[in-house]
Amino acid sequence: MYKIQRKQTIEDELVIENSKGEEALRLPVRLYVDDVLAQYNRLRLMLGEAQYEAQEDPTNEIAVNKLGLTVVALFELIFGADGGQKLLDYYENRYTEMLEDVAPFVSEVINPQMQAAMMERAKRFRKLAK
Repeated sequence: MYKIQRKQTIEDELVIENSKGEEALRLPVRLYVDDVLAQYNRLRLMLGEAQYEAQEDPTNEIAVNKLGLTVVALFELIFGADGGQKLLDYYENRYTEMLEDVAPFVSEVINPQMQAAMMERAKRFRKLAK
């Protein structure tokens, strides 16, 4: 018997609470790993560069704007365009606060699953190469 397994999908949800501990925003995540992997990796690299540039000179409007645009692009990839807009609206375009709050979700929930998917993908390609 020959078995085929569907490609990995990341499904989760981010809930943001207001200062009173009440749910303020709920964002579903549904990522088809093979569809977003290259773009995700590219945006993570761009985010690191933009953070470095903005930290080096916080008065550099171009660097700060680049950071904001990169954060928005990454969050739109993860949460969809609608979810990204809801995040922006909730945080009132305060990119740094938004990044500080949402980054742990990305690094602790999304990134490990993306890394696992990359390893699985590499394993599948090695098998095909034999």
